[in-house]
Amino acid sequence: MKTIFSTLITLLLLASCTTEKKPKVVYTDQEAKTLVKDTSMVIVADLPILIDSTNFLMHPIGALQLYAKDRKIASGSWSYASGTNFNIASYDNHKVYGNLTNIKFKEIGTNKLVALTDKDIRITSADFLWDLYERTGKQLFIYDVIDADTNADRTLDDKDIKTLYISKIDGSSFKRLMPKNHELLEWKIIPEIDRLYVKSIEDTNKNGSFDKNDKLHYNYINLVDDALEVIDYYPY
Repeated sequence: MKTIFSTLITLLLLASCTTEKKPKVVYTDQEAKTLVKDTSMVIVADLPILIDSTNFLMHPIGALQLYAKDRKIASGSWSYASGTNFNIASYDNHKVYGNLTNIKFKEIGTNKLVALTDKDIRITSADFLWDLYERTGKQLFIYDVIDADTNADRTLDDKDIKTLYISKIDGSSFKRLMPKNHELLEWKIIPEIDRLYVKSIEDTNKNGSFDKNDKLHYNYINLVDDALEVIDYYPY
């Protein structure tokens, strides 16, 4: 009876451990751990996308999943799954979606490909600000990005903090618009004043999660200003 009881207690403890929510931010040795290379993935590029009514092409670059023929033999036996279409991004209404490791830009009439970044990041979306371009001629991209292994599990994925970046249409001036360890909540553009507004949350109590005790931040960027300065404001 005691053995059965102790076994039940052990199972309950294990269950509680597996269902416990892991912190999104780990503050110790966050920078020390190198990312683990996933040997079941291979980096590929999609065919170029012409950014409508502009002089620029973009090549989305990302990781394509491989599958093992026989998991008992060496890693050299990885292969593409049957029916793989080799696409790693989708494009809709001036916006690219995917799990991208980079984007390369090319101006029509040149042979030069320019990489957006040389950092190890994940880009989940790249949004060309078409309405801004029509009104002002400014050619800018906004990116949802995961740029740090904030939970220290040695991978970059949706369990890490998402942040916001901006760049010019040729990939230059790529910069983060939020402080480190601020989680992006939402962003929107007010076209009448050409401003980008951003709401984020900071883990002010350093417990690794985002909750009611943490602080919300509000910022805006004047998109027609070449400096693209991030300005704090306080609506409450």
